[in-house]
Amino acid sequence: MKFDLDGLTVYFPYERIYLEQYQYMRSLKQTLDAGGHCLLEMPTGTGKTVCLLSLITSYQHAHPNTGKLVYCTRTVPEMNSVMEELGTVLAYRSEELRKEREAMAVISSSAVVGDAMDIES
Repeated sequence: MKFDLDGLTVYFPYERIYLEQYQYMRSLKQTLDAGGHCLLEMPTGTGKTVCLLSLITSYQHAHPNTGKLVYCTRTVPEMNSVMEELGTVLAYRSEELRKEREAMAVISSSAVVGDAMDIES
């Protein structure tokens, strides 16, 4: 799903988002907007990773001068899981942006055809 979070388009690769996930992303965005540091805690299995990756990559897309995300884990399997989730998030965003570009191209070509018809009339 794609949604607006306080003026930021967030690309979230799943059909449903829970209130806790939305609140988590909102807190992250407020911290990024303020240029501060953030420590957030959520229970196991609540979707912290996808929330973090969706919010940060969406923020970086909207604000290209934003710094890097450094993500640390204790084990290689945990990092592999994060990288897999990152691939899901980025693939979803790429697909959504492709759809937006195609829709804009259709709108633009329709406007050009409409203008040409007005000129001929």
